[in-house]
Amino acid sequence: MKIAILGYGTVGKRLDELLCSHPTGIEVKKILRRPGKAEGPRMTESLEEILKDPEITAVAEVLSGVEPAAEYIRRALSAGKHVVSANKAALASDLPGLISLAEASGVSLLFEASCGGGIPWLESIKKARLFDEISSLKGILNGTGNYILDAMERQGLDFSQVLERAQALGYAEADPSADIDGFDVYNKTLISCSLAYGGVVTKGFPVLGIRKVTKELLEGLRAEGKSLRLMMLSRREGDRYAMGVAPLILPADSIEANVQENYNCASFTGDVVGELKFYGQGAGGYPTADAMIGDLIQLREGTARPVELTRTLVYDESLLQGTGYFADGLRKEGTLSQLAAYAKEKDIFMAFSYREEAHA
Repeated sequence: MKIAILGYGTVGKRLDELLCSHPTGIEVKKILRRPGKAEGPRMTESLEEILKDPEITAVAEVLSGVEPAAEYIRRALSAGKHVVSANKAALASDLPGLISLAEASGVSLLFEASCGGGIPWLESIKKARLFDEISSLKGILNGTGNYILDAMERQGLDFSQVLERAQALGYAEADPSADIDGFDVYNKTLISCSLAYGGVVTKGFPVLGIRKVTKELLEGLRAEGKSLRLMMLSRREGDRYAMGVAPLILPADSIEANVQENYNCASFTGDVVGELKFYGQGAGGYPTADAMIGDLIQLREGTARPVELTRTLVYDESLLQGTGYFADGLRKEGTLSQLAAYAKEKDIFMAFSYREEAHA
């Protein structure tokens, strides 16, 4: 099988390297690069050259941001090319539309690498849904946010100190907004819940980040035997569901509270299989490329599972209730949506303690 890679950053280079050095039966024929960067016979600046090549049956999209990545995905699908993508922002911008376009074009859209890096997160959700009804998801799906909170907790450092260190190590971008304000996890939550619940989910769910977290708040939680992690959280009952992104308060002895540095840990609950947890490197060139190669091998073997978003779902914020811990010392009961709205109105940091027993 011959493919093209769209983009040649960290992931694109690792993907090319691994496919060239391992006997996968997959050949990289073309690599799309920015103008002025295309050097050598495999490099090109022209997407049209790739789309018009009948030998290229799939493209691996490893660009960043929504555009032009989303448009490139649409054009590739419309041209009858399978697409494997690691770009959660482009996918989340119009996941139902992209899935419908792939179906109409008779090709596959696969995106295991978009959530959890090398962790087999989405593939496990798709496999579980063959028989199980998934009722909840939660998890740490951003290594940068986890690195910051873990270092603040264990080393007693201020947010700004740890962020600077994360940037020096390459864990955080020069503009870290997507990671520390929760929007990276937002995209992954939208994708994960769409697959888990088999329907189109709303884009208007609460998102809180960690930009204003203080070491004093973390010290107070630690004194109560608690910890804090930036996490996605979702629950479904029948066709009703709720989801959100927030710094979640956890028992200090829980598995998630002990996920250190830039690792990820996510879980879902099926009605038959029960709760399953997944742990590992959630980002980086090699783990992400590994997940993309798994998708490409499925395409080569013809074993890719189609994604269907056919269930009609209704958003019900009452499914996520608990306590908001605010930076000014206030503790307030309510739904995550209500508490997040209050935090944004007052422009203060909030951590959320989910009341699971309310749904037992």
